[in-house]
Amino acid sequence: MNQKKKLSTIAVSLLVLTMGSSSLQAKDKWGTPELKDKYRPQQAWMQKFSPTPDVIANTSIAQAIESCDEVVGKNRYCTIEVNGDETDFPLEIFRSKTKIVGTEDMEALTSNQSGIFIYIGDKTQQVILEGLNLQGHSAGDDEIYGIVVEGSKIKKIAILNNHIHHFDSNSDAHGIAVYGTGATGKNSISHVLIKGNEVHDMRTGSSESIVINGNVQRWEISENDVYDVNNIAIDAIGGEGTSPARQDKKGRILPGKLDAARFGFIENNYVENMHTSDNPAYGNTESWAAAIYVDGAHHVHIEGNEVVNAAWGYEIGAENCVVSRHITMLNNKSEDTYYGDLVLGGYASTGFKADKSINCNPNNTEDANEGHGYVKFLTIKNNSFNTSTGEQNSVTLQNRTTNAVIVQEGVEAVNETGNGSAKGDENAVRVVE
Repeated sequence: MNQKKKLSTIAVSLLVLTMGSSSLQAKDKWGTPELKDKYRPQQAWMQKFSPTPDVIANTSIAQAIESCDEVVGKNRYCTIEVNGDETDFPLEIFRSKTKIVGTEDMEALTSNQSGIFIYIGDKTQQVILEGLNLQGHSAGDDEIYGIVVEGSKIKKIAILNNHIHHFDSNSDAHGIAVYGTGATGKNSISHVLIKGNEVHDMRTGSSESIVINGNVQRWEISENDVYDVNNIAIDAIGGEGTSPARQDKKGRILPGKLDAARFGFIENNYVENMHTSDNPAYGNTESWAAAIYVDGAHHVHIEGNEVVNAAWGYEIGAENCVVSRHITMLNNKSEDTYYGDLVLGGYASTGFKADKSINCNPNNTEDANEGHGYVKFLTIKNNSFNTSTGEQNSVTLQNRTTNAVIVQEGVEAVNETGNGSAKGDENAVRVVE
């Protein structure tokens, strides 16, 4: 072989080896990077509203909204001031570019009706609810909700500095709920900011005090105080059938691929006193509910939160036939929990991918037959988990948590020498980056 051919052969061999090495490295996936700030909800639009009210609602907020077009012009920004004398719940908001702001020390807005107090629906954009005092009541077995954003093509919603309290139901109640029902990315709810709210004395049954559910992207839940509640305080959900289900090639019905809260931030919230021991939906027993929960959501950053006196501090799980993935947890605190500080993985013994007989139709599954999902690509570090007398380990691994980096005292590595995957329902965890 001449020298030129020999050198050429060596170069090709080195290239093949390099490509092979790169391929191996590409398959070796542990942890996940932090979510970039470019995924935060847009906020510049909020500066377009007048700092002083354009309309003052005396007896009816709905009438004040109707008068906006006459006062400021159609499709223009309108600021409405309310003082607590209004009695027109339920209130539906479909006018875009509308800000409803409460006066300082306003009287509580309330109603003797159940159902939804304030509803923001399809195609509504650029709405602010700020400084409102919403007081619920005991609805018995009926549902009762404070603020609900629901539908498709809803964009740029800000729920800021509101006082939401005493919404009480044996079945379902929410303080703030965002439900994305759209079937496509273009029909999602997007750019949602839930910040600075005080939510307390909530009896939410099987639901949550603050929740993002379904086809919702680019959202932030930050600087909220949630306390004295009897189920999950803050939740990001996927796979419940909020947006349409899909069917695979073999006819199996599964949650839709866009039925997931995604590209979101849960930051600097404070949660205290969250237990289900007085919740009829759980038989008035202490369930495995977590104060802050990621259930089927993906690409979520959780940082700077504090949980005190809860059943569990935090949970990353997957109740439905979905994969919770690309979750970072940094610089969070948890203490004085009943069970422990962090629980991970699907709670059912078998995953839905392995067992095709599992019912994955999100429209007719029951809680008792769920927990078959997967959790992948986690980076969890620099957290202060201080529960020492819980019923479980401070950090508890259930099933199917893989590609995970958990830097936390007491956590042991599992299947750490591979590429991040694991067989069947096993876990794969590294304890160093």
